[in-house]
Amino acid sequence: MIGLGRLQKAEIHWPLGFFGTQRSVLGGLQSVTDLSQVQNRVMMVMYPQGVLKQFLEVCFFVVALATTNRLVKMILESQRPDMVAAAKGLVPEYREILLFSLKYMAVMALFGGVLLLAIFVLTQENFRELAFSNGFATVCGLVAEACLAWLLVPSAIRLLRCKGSQTVSTLDRQTGTIFAVAASAVGFGLDFPVGKAESTSVLDNQWERDAITIANSVILNTPQILLFIALALLAMQTSDEGTSIPGVPEMDWSGQLLDWVRRARKWRGSSS
Repeated sequence: MIGLGRLQKAEIHWPLGFFGTQRSVLGGLQSVTDLSQVQNRVMMVMYPQGVLKQFLEVCFFVVALATTNRLVKMILESQRPDMVAAAKGLVPEYREILLFSLKYMAVMALFGGVLLLAIFVLTQENFRELAFSNGFATVCGLVAEACLAWLLVPSAIRLLRCKGSQTVSTLDRQTGTIFAVAASAVGFGLDFPVGKAESTSVLDNQWERDAITIANSVILNTPQILLFIALALLAMQTSDEGTSIPGVPEMDWSGQLLDWVRRARKWRGSSS
């Protein structure tokens, strides 16, 4: 993703040079004087590239989710985790991965429109101070994450399950949403100290700045890793039989997490 961002920044120089110059009647090139026209033409080229970049980033995360699911299955079946085999196993599922990525993009676009409308309302003079406060932004982010998870968790579970098991219960949906909101909350908590540490670092070499950025991205995405593992374990639950995964007793960490999921499901079932 960092590489795609660098590539996009490099590519912006080409349309700027192409639309910013024109051939003179006397021969040679001269700069275009209408800068607004140049900017409009450049943005017409850059907007599709930005959408494509965003779609590729979503695809990367979906592939990571599906790969994590296969690695978790290998571990629970007492096999040696094989990243190459897990990635190759996704090839027959490329259509499902692309469809889920498109669905994710569509839901994000819908929420983006609602967010823009909310920002327009909240940036009025009466609400401006509230709208730009950190606490309000965090609460709104968690609420948005809960809505997104509620809509997308069933599709994510169906993606990770076998093709024959398409039913996703309400408890599965609720549990997946809780995991997603918890991961988002932890991510919000990590964002401030990591961002502050990165902004205060004074580095001269570009490779050092890239290394810091990559290391910080690993830290910030750690909650997503745990979320992917939780969704993988949740996808292995059968809708009627509860938990039945061979090899779970041999793995203490996964057994404890599965036991937590099972207790949460029973608690929610009894409370409802």
